[in-house]
Amino acid sequence: MSSQTNPPVKKKGGIPWYVYFFGSAAYTALGGWLAAESSLLSILCIISAPIGFFFAYRAWKQDRQDAS
Repeated sequence: MSSQTNPPVKKKGGIPWYVYFFGSAAYTALGGWLAAESSLLSILCIISAPIGFFFAYRAWKQDRQDAS
């Protein structure tokens, strides 16, 4: 019997970085618009936007590392 020496194919999954980026940009715009309206929801949007940019940066960095 012979054994396989080929390494398993790395499954590329996850959400692309630009989806996180556009989502966080939308939250930033929505947060700014709601802040002008003095809405409490604007606080949630403004807090959530940097988190989206952080995930976009991490996904972009991982994508760049996988391409190398």
